Amino acid sequence: MEFDHIVEKKQEQRAAAWLKLWSNRFPELLSMQLAEKHRSGETVSACLWESGAFNICYRVRYDDRPDVIVRFASLGRAILRREKVQNEVATMKYIRQTTSITVPEVFGSGICWAAPYIVMPALNPQISDRSLRRAYREMGLLLLELSKYEFDAIGALQKNEGGFSIARRPLTFNMNDLMVSANLPKEAFTSHTFRSATDYFETLAMQHFSHLQLQQRDIVSSKADRREKSIARCLFLNLTKKLCAEHPQEPFRLYCDDFRPSNVLIHLDTTSRALRVSGVINWEFTYAAPAEFTYVAPWWLLLQSPEDWGEDLNQFLVRFSPRLRGFLEGLSQRMEHSMETGLFWICLVARYSSMFDEIYWTFIDQRCYGNFTSVGTPTEAQESFDDHYPIDKLLELLLLHLINENAFCAYQHALAK
Repeated sequence: MEFDHIVEKKQEQRAAAWLKLWSNRFPELLSMQLAEKHRSGETVSACLWESGAFNICYRVRYDDRPDVIVRFASLGRAILRREKVQNEVATMKYIRQTTSITVPEVFGSGICWAAPYIVMPALNPQISDRSLRRAYREMGLLLLELSKYEFDAIGALQKNEGGFSIARRPLTFNMNDLMVSANLPKEAFTSHTFRSATDYFETLAMQHFSHLQLQQRDIVSSKADRREKSIARCLFLNLTKKLCAEHPQEPFRLYCDDFRPSNVLIHLDTTSRALRVSGVINWEFTYAAPAEFTYVAPWWLLLQSPEDWGEDLNQFLVRFSPRLRGFLEGLSQRMEHSMETGLFWICLVARYSSMFDEIYWTFIDQRCYGNFTSVGTPTEAQESFDDHYPIDKLLELLLLHLINENAFCAYQHALAK
């Protein structure tokens, strides 16, 4: 599914305008000032460092102390920048204080004229392609460590005088994507935490409905396409009631939408010749999530985002399966089982609006609702499709989940087109 190209262009223009303003106002000097504010010592220089999808980083050199990174949340790439940084700081402090995972120390954070920012140590990763299998082993151990910690609600961490608690809504990678590229308003997303995994999965399913309804351009190619996409979302919404039989309420486990190899810094220990984790970065889209997210196979084994897997998703499996077998050696059988049951695809499609229709029709619909084969002329194929997915039954399913009558009428109209 395509995002709105005009909205994406406007966001790119906003980002470019911000970058122009930013570059003209001495960002190196600002980075040095913020570094000295949160870490004592005399700074001598600063330079643009490796930046990610949502941040711009500057490496600040001290006269007699190790370098630090000052990381600014980019305008136009991250929408809820203050919330993003607050969540990441709380998550990094929790992981550093509670787990054995190596994360950079947060020297300080705040808001300046340009953006919310974080000041942290500079890390120096080193790894070769030959070390990928050993690196995956380290990644697996990190996932196991992260899954040990349990929470009584779904949402983002907050640090207070009494310690850490789940006190904010879950801010997800997909929420940011939908605001940046589909122009969904902030009001389209929940503002509270969740006590039920089923309720959270239903909320994610409704986000896909909101995406279909609220994106103004490029989301459908015809009336038939809109109807098919509406049906897919209705059927997926029905599946959410059956997902959480094992842990419908709690415990919930810490999960990071952006946990991937590129965010895990690894170096080779020159003494033991073993790979060591220098640190794990980019925790902004981390939250306590349904346990099912933790139990499925990781999506990043091909070192690609789902959007880059290619048009033939069945061919993706040919490449993905050998990587998964290598990754799972000595690790969780549940992850392997998730590929057999389809839970891998259900959890993935719940979190990725941009790939919803491709994944749903390729891997989920037939497994959950049986075979459907288009035959004959386009008219005959449409009639066969209608018989397999009767509108009245789909509307009954949707009505069970929609309280607002206006919303129900809007979706009823979409399905009837």
